[in-house]
Amino acid sequence: MKSFLSLITLAVLGLPASAQEPDAKALAAQLAGLQQDGSSFARVKMDGKTAEGAKFTLQLQIKQRRTAKSTELLYQVLWPKERAGEAVLLKQSGGEMSGTVFIPPDKFQTLTAGQMKEALFGSSLSYADVLENFFTWNSQNIVGTEVLNKVSCQVLESRSGSAAVRSWIDMKRLVPMRVEKYLPAGTAVRRIETRFVTNDDTNRNIPAKLAIQDLQKGTSTDLEGSKLKHGVTYDNRDFTAEGLKNINPPG
Repeated sequence: MKSFLSLITLAVLGLPASAQEPDAKALAAQLAGLQQDGSSFARVKMDGKTAEGAKFTLQLQIKQRRTAKSTELLYQVLWPKERAGEAVLLKQSGGEMSGTVFIPPDKFQTLTAGQMKEALFGSSLSYADVLENFFTWNSQNIVGTEVLNKVSCQVLESRSGSAAVRSWIDMKRLVPMRVEKYLPAGTAVRRIETRFVTNDDTNRNIPAKLAIQDLQKGTSTDLEGSKLKHGVTYDNRDFTAEGLKNINPPG
């Protein structure tokens, strides 16, 4: 749910390739830690299809700061021209999520807790999807092994109360190949598949293309990262209402 994937929910592992039977909590802790990778910047192409079959394409830039204590994400539309400047600022601290939507030239909307489950730019991802680090949840268990596209994966189940997420981890390349989120009743609501793996600017194996399905609404979205840079410098103002209007990349 790393590369620009780290900007929406996931991280690659730091375990040795020789690990045969990973401890679930240690595995989750490394995933969580690598997702909390400080400041970064990415550009992403988003291709989506609505339940009615309508298609759309967006070029986005993503500014982020992730630590063990807090997460700040700023998603901004660069293209097409008619949507350029649209932006969403999302924050999480102490388990509390908040968000602000900006529509040029001057419309701001504060997201309520209930609205965090709504779609990000009309995609198959919700606002909460890109903020959550479910690898930090208290309950972490290896629940099986499954082959996906000829890749043997360990299946890690993360739970918090009635919420559950399963991640299929390619232990050879140490990459999440699938993530599924479940409703309390046990029905899968979201599926994220890794379609292509590459190396990021820190030389880690990372998912570079993702396919996301909202299994309840019948929508789909493809994401492809074209640029990722870690260790960038942001001003605190970049993650405020003022920053929503600033589409300049970090210096």
